[in-house]
Amino acid sequence: MRQLARTYFRIWNTHDKGALAALFASNGTLTDWDQSVSGTEDIEGANAKIFSANPGAEITVGTCYLNGHKRSVACEISLILNNATKEVLKVVDVIEFTQDKKIQAIRAYKG
Repeated sequence: MRQLARTYFRIWNTHDKGALAALFASNGTLTDWDQSVSGTEDIEGANAKIFSANPGAEITVGTCYLNGHKRSVACEISLILNNATKEVLKVVDVIEFTQDKKIQAIRAYKG
């Protein structure tokens, strides 16, 4: 599951919103400090909005902690906005997976 999470972040860094949405279950959810969406179409739209507002954004992944009983990982990440101030957001993403290795939910916590 750690590898699945790292695949998500690698694809996120390409800004390929369609490929990201394909990683989710059809009823998957994406929640962060600004939005909460469900379904692959809305997830694709939410990522398009993020990429449009932050075209140079990239994620570096720190440690990912596995919870095998719940098929989930919690990953410490840095979201580098590459804006004029080079803002870096420290975030923890909790990612839950379905039995068929699709993303069921991502909950992002900024801190």
